[in-house]
Amino acid sequence: MELQQLKNQLEKEIRGTIVHTDIWCIPMHTYEITYQPIQKKAMDILMKILLFSFQKSAFESAEQLSEILLVEPLFIEDLMRKMQKNGLLARENNFYQLTEKGKRQFSQGVFEEELDPVTIELLYSPVHHQMMNGDMEEVLDFDDFPDQLYRYMNDGEESLDVEFFKKEIQNIIIDRADEVHQEIKSILSLENTQINDVPCIEFIVWNTENREFFPRVWNTLLKNWDQYLEKELFEIENPVWLEKFHSKIK
Repeated sequence: MELQQLKNQLEKEIRGTIVHTDIWCIPMHTYEITYQPIQKKAMDILMKILLFSFQKSAFESAEQLSEILLVEPLFIEDLMRKMQKNGLLARENNFYQLTEKGKRQFSQGVFEEELDPVTIELLYSPVHHQMMNGDMEEVLDFDDFPDQLYRYMNDGEESLDVEFFKKEIQNIIIDRADEVHQEIKSILSLENTQINDVPCIEFIVWNTENREFFPRVWNTLLKNWDQYLEKELFEIENPVWLEKFHSKIK
């Protein structure tokens, strides 16, 4: 669909007298982020028993524990590998010992397991100062992009730190019901891979009944009316609309 065609469709939905229309773009940054997640869960009984055993005595092998606990060596070996991988258990002078991390997690009864690194792409709008949801590929399908940019663009380049992205990714994870126990341990890589334009369609509307102007801005990435941009335009320009468009209202 062309932007002009979309504009014509939107005009039919607007209640009031349209006194001004425009189409312009806002920039959208695509960030590629690789992060290290950890999953927290309550320790099972066997893990607690093993950690307690390593805290109280010195063991050289899983077989020794197997004989004492009457548990298959394979189960014990699997848990020991997992605890070593996650830094709870270390082997020194041929004996296994709990690390400080292992002692801490044992006292808390919570096992923090490092999962495989995850790479995701996030869209950030410097105009909105926040992450945005939408399909950038669908936006790029428009073939009549305007050259005009949003008139209230920020002059300076915004600096985003790693903590900002950790917080945003953590919010995404929390929203997923099957991953509620996951947390972000660290950001492994962070790259601003591209900047694309997102067209927005602006309408200034006169409400005859209330005798007032109001803006409507359609964001093609959101596929919806953009309340942030509408609020900003109203706050900045409302004082001049009556003088500017008085000839177009009844």
